[in-house]
Amino acid sequence: MPREIRIGIVGAKFAGSFHADCWATVRDIAIVAVADLDQKSRDEFKAKYRISKGYGDYKELIRDPGIDVVDICVPNFLHAEVAIAAMEAGKDVICEKPLATTLADGEKVVAAQKKTGKRLFYAEDWIFAPALVRAKELIAEGAIGKALYFRGKECHSGSHSPFAQKIKFCGGGSLIHLGIHPIGFFHHVLGMPRKVLGHCSGGGEKNLQHRDFEGEDFAVALLEYADGTQVNVEGNYITWGGMEDFVEVYGTTGVIKVEMTFGSPLSVYSQKGFGYAIEKADFTHGWTRPAVNEQQNLGYPAELAHFADCIRGDAEQTKGTRAEDGCNVLRIIDAAYRSHKEGKTIEL
Repeated sequence: MPREIRIGIVGAKFAGSFHADCWATVRDIAIVAVADLDQKSRDEFKAKYRISKGYGDYKELIRDPGIDVVDICVPNFLHAEVAIAAMEAGKDVICEKPLATTLADGEKVVAAQKKTGKRLFYAEDWIFAPALVRAKELIAEGAIGKALYFRGKECHSGSHSPFAQKIKFCGGGSLIHLGIHPIGFFHHVLGMPRKVLGHCSGGGEKNLQHRDFEGEDFAVALLEYADGTQVNVEGNYITWGGMEDFVEVYGTTGVIKVEMTFGSPLSVYSQKGFGYAIEKADFTHGWTRPAVNEQQNLGYPAELAHFADCIRGDAEQTKGTRAEDGCNVLRIIDAAYRSHKEGKTIEL
């Protein structure tokens, strides 16, 4: 029986909670501590997940000798800071997207990982989403011939977090917050593009709808690869009715279409409505398609199980989840933002 892996979660709110729920499905794992500035959130988290130790400062958590892995679930602007400090303290790290809010900070994380030799797991859940895993198998089998064009998007009506509305806290707008998922998945499948063309709504008064957001509320990026493969990525905050996660692949002899959030086998008609359908759904009356297992559909349990296997030495870290991969995703996003600003295609 392998030794139990002891997890310390930094962040007791939304991301920390769904990570804790998913860790509960992984063998030989124990969440032993949580850190959060807010005592109420910290205490509620401890009670819900039966955790004995809580810290008001993440630096206390990473110094805890009883913790093997630090799971970072805090706002974007803290990712690089916490990841670097945790690796320097001798801990392996799991980091939610993005790796950092700027490419320069992402490169600092990569440098710290190489210097310390600790493992960093960049948590791009789309890599492990069951439907996308199956899509990759079909592509490899030749089911649609040669894949020529990929299209992916994540969209919803806009984040309620104040940290997602200021560039200094989140690094941008809908591209780095939502479009980062299809970019991360396509980087996992295809590697680095040679050219990037980006277009954004502009942020603030230039936005289509959310003029109180400093970052853009609509963004597209066109990626071109050395073999001619084309990729179209979209992220926006102007989509009502729940979060949309789509991937489409067009080949020489076929097409694959994946709906990760609206692909539920369950349909419900309710006059009064009910508690929850899918993320960002505004109401649940009338006809809805509630998610049966949203976290599983998006790949979170499989992602964390893979990270645990890597930590035990039972698996090799999959392409797309290393510190370098998280930094490369930032490199693509940075190129898209520069392309929009400079009005030209950026070559990588």
